[in-house]
Amino acid sequence: MAHSHVKFGLALGGGGARGFAHIGVMRVLEREGIKPDMIAGTSMGGLLAALFAAGCSSDVAEKFVRDVSLARLLDLNPLRDLLRLGELKKMLSAHIPKTFEELPMPLCLTATDLVTGRGAYLYQGDLLEAIGCTIAFPGAIDATWVGERLLTDGGLLNQVPVDALHFLGANRILAVDVRPLAPLEFSLEDKPIRWWEHLLGRDRIMTGMQAMMRSIEIMQFQMTETRLAMFVPDLILRPHMDGIGIFSFNRETDAIKAGEKVAMSQLEHFISKLK
Repeated sequence: MAHSHVKFGLALGGGGARGFAHIGVMRVLEREGIKPDMIAGTSMGGLLAALFAAGCSSDVAEKFVRDVSLARLLDLNPLRDLLRLGELKKMLSAHIPKTFEELPMPLCLTATDLVTGRGAYLYQGDLLEAIGCTIAFPGAIDATWVGERLLTDGGLLNQVPVDALHFLGANRILAVDVRPLAPLEFSLEDKPIRWWEHLLGRDRIMTGMQAMMRSIEIMQFQMTETRLAMFVPDLILRPHMDGIGIFSFNRETDAIKAGEKVAMSQLEHFISKLK
């Protein structure tokens, strides 16, 4: 940084496959020679934040997400987690150290404590365990006991962890929110509904699962807006990723490009904030 009093923090939000946009944002920062002094992340943003804090470049992070085959991680045994967390940790261990204390850059990950209903900062001790907690999307990865806390996905309460960077001491903050709420588009044209469409539920505008996921998305968006009003970043980037959902893991190229595009469009404005 140009001045020693500037402590630049980067906050990477959760969002499943949409989080691949963080790689594009980091790539632009690398090209401009801008390096965060500290980094915080939630869920997928937390996993990528750990890679960046360990010194991995955007190219290494991109190769990592491309090499992580969803088929390799899926576990169809109904008695176990949907995703093989142990396999993912094994892959991560080739790129990151065992503990936060061994990282060359301060890192804070967020999680949600199911016992108290409160958010948690993870910034010391077992790094792989912390990553497992912040990405533990309910229904895919079981919550983990850490002492007396039962920790799960940080995105439930803290989607874009700007507050975690204040905790680490940052005074210039760039936040990346990859899950802004977009209005749904429906076709309400009158058309005849056949008997078998009634039987299969195709006459419904939205299935029960879709309604549940949309409800969670709305709640997370409203909580994120409230938290960002309390902990205001110097700049927030919201990549446009039309058609890329949280499970669109085959769209990593499009998500990365979206991150690059939004970072490039506002780079000059952000650089002025670092002076």
